[in-house]
Formats: sequence, C-alpha cells, structure tokens
Amino acid sequence: MKEIKTSQVWLFGVTCTLLGLLNVSLHASEQVIPAHPRAELEINNVSDEDEPINFILSSAQRISNDVAFERAIKVFGTVSSNTYRMPSDLNRLDTTDWFKHQITSLGGEIEFECEKRDCGRATIWATDIFGERVLSASDANQNYLAVALDKDDVQCLLMIYVVERSNRRVYAHVVEIRPNERITFDAPVDISSELLRRGTVRLPNVIPDSQGGLSTEELESLTTLAETDLQEFANDEIYIVCHVNGPYTTEKLLEHSRTCAEQIQAIFEDQGLNVVPFGTGPLSPLEQNPVSRVELVIPRLLKQETD
Repeated sequence: MKEIKTSQVWLFGVTCTLLGLLNVSLHASEQVIPAHPRAELEINNVSDEDEPINFILSSAQRISNDVAFERAIKVFGTVSSNTYRMPSDLNRLDTTDWFKHQITSLGGEIEFECEKRDCGRATIWATDIFGERVLSASDANQNYLAVALDKDDVQCLLMIYVVERSNRRVYAHVVEIRPNERITFDAPVDISSELLRRGTVRLPNVIPDSQGGLSTEELESLTTLAETDLQEFANDEIYIVCHVNGPYTTEKLLEHSRTCAEQIQAIFEDQGLNVVPFGTGPLSPLEQNPVSRVELVIPRLLKQETD
C-alpha cells in the first residue's frame, strides 16, 4: 500500500475546503442583491429544479398545527437562499436599512414589510418557514421584507428576513425566487373612477390584520381619501366591507372584520360621509384564496360590465 503523507492529507483537505467555499461564493454571487461586503455567508441552498413556494406578503400565524398567512402567492420557479452573519457593527435596523437601500438602487418595490411582533411569531419564521435554527430570535427582534424587482428583464421575488439574536449577532436570510410566470401585484387605483365605473373598489395598501386592526399609516391614508376622492359621493350611501383572515374561528373573524369596518366608519363620518360598516370575515375569498382586504361599495352605482 502506498503511504500517504500527513502533509498530502492536509493539502487535500484545504483544497476541498477552498473549492467548497468557492462553489458557495459563486452561488451567493448569483443572487440579485449582492452580499454586504463584510458579511459572512453561513448557509447556502439552491434548488436543482423548479418547485412551488409561498411568496409571503403578510405576517405568519399558526392555526392548529398549520402555518397560515393573511396573504401569500404560490409561485413555481427556481429558488435559492443565502443566510449571512452581518458585521458586528450593524444592528438589526441598520441591516434592514442596508437592504432597503440596495432594493431602491436596483429599482425594486417592497410589496410588504413588517417588524417585531407585527410579523407574528419568530419561531414560525425560523423553524417552519425558513428551517434555519440560526435565525432563532425573539418576536421583538425581527424584520421581514417581501420584494419584487427585475434584473435583465427577468422578474425576481425576494423574501428577506433579518433577526438579532440574544447574543447581539445579526443574521440576514435572503430567499430569491425566479418565477416561471410573471407575478403581478396591485396596480395604482383611481378610487373615484373605479367607484363611478363599477360601484365597488378594493382599497390598495389597506390590509387589516387578523384582529381587524389597521396601522397608523393606513388610518392616515383613509383620512386623506375621505377628505378628497370620496367627497363627490357625499350624498351616496357607502358600504365599508372588511374581509379579515387569520388564526381564529369564523365567528371571531366576523367580529374582527366588523371592528375593522367600524374604525373606517368613524373616519369617514368625521368627513361628512354616509357610510354603513359591514364585516364578512373570511367568507368571501378571492379565487378560493382568502385575502384580507377592504372594499367600498355604492349600491346605486353597481352594474354589470358589458364590455
């Protein structure tokens, strides 16, 4: 038997390690958002073939033993993910801001974002969604961004999850999806034109949480809407229809959707509008997919399209 020297074994091991790191680095560099120059790549995964994945556009909840989202789009395509340990001088918010700057510079759009407990349970994100123990953190130390952008005329969907662990180390997990078919998101809506044309409109960027709550930004946008676009309908009866989904019974979700509608009612009535709150809970899904949303309906203007 030919003797193998210790130095040869050491050199072979180092070579394999370097080749492995080079392979990981190549995969990492393929992602549309380059890694932070001082970040360390800890975990890399690349799918060998197209697979289905949920592009998550809401907080994450658990219903019984199942993970549920108020809004998610099932996408088929290639999927890759990188998990980075960020430089020690960057905290969770610094890291999130760094990613937002990259997104803006690449012309991307943040389709959904949340932080802290608004994202739901951190254990769900770390264990059930991404399956990476290194992402384990408290509910108060998490940020999530859902991003759509184009690179070389190819659509890329990104899920970026940032956590700060109890030892102050910050990790960023970046999932990139290249869908087989282009995914479209809500286009800008002319509220008054849609109401005049169809008698109903879905309010863009107003998404109640699973308890019917609305953010400060959403409440402010509703106030502006009532002061401007809706004033031409001041003599009409306007129904506020809230659809709410989440980890509760149907009866509870109906209550929460009523709470949502009544919040908006108070805002609209302050601006002299004649409104009727109406909560449907999860009982009116879109294409069999429950989506939390707010719609306005003016019965007088409802009509069937003829074109």
